[in-house]
Amino acid sequence: MTAIQNKKENEMLNPIHRLIIASLIAIGIGVLAVGCASTKSAGAAGEQRVTIAQLSPPARATVEKMTAGGSVDQIDREFERGKVVYDVEATVAGKHVEYLIAHSDGEVLGTEVSIDYNELPAVVRTAAEKYFRTSIGLKAMKGVEYGETHYEVEGPKNGKTVEATFDPQGKRTK
Repeated sequence: MTAIQNKKENEMLNPIHRLIIASLIAIGIGVLAVGCASTKSAGAAGEQRVTIAQLSPPARATVEKMTAGGSVDQIDREFERGKVVYDVEATVAGKHVEYLIAHSDGEVLGTEVSIDYNELPAVVRTAAEKYFRTSIGLKAMKGVEYGETHYEVEGPKNGKTVEATFDPQGKRTK
């Protein structure tokens, strides 16, 4: 082929290549947009922020009873252990509390309540102080979910506020 023939062939293919590339880019953007939308609606680990009005009637009745005289801070709808549940964060009697409520029947599957750091079992305090490298500024919560007790400790680590969870024997679970 001569240089002129190559140039004419390249000029003919150029619009086709541009069309293919533009189509691929459009498809990629569409796939990305759908992926982002589904991730946004699902939230972290399948969580979805909801209002009290969006709860099932049995769950709403339980939340209203458990938070009477307080305020609901946020509610996340989640799928856990094969069922839809609501993770409810509230302030009751001046304390931060959390409830895990079943969508189907409003059963309280778990609770977390703020406790004084000194109320932690000694083995948990020791593990927390080892993890955080301090006992200063640590906040504690005691939780019971699905019949299992755990302790959440929040505090400073490497310049950030982080949370660590321990079982009653002081073993870090997350």
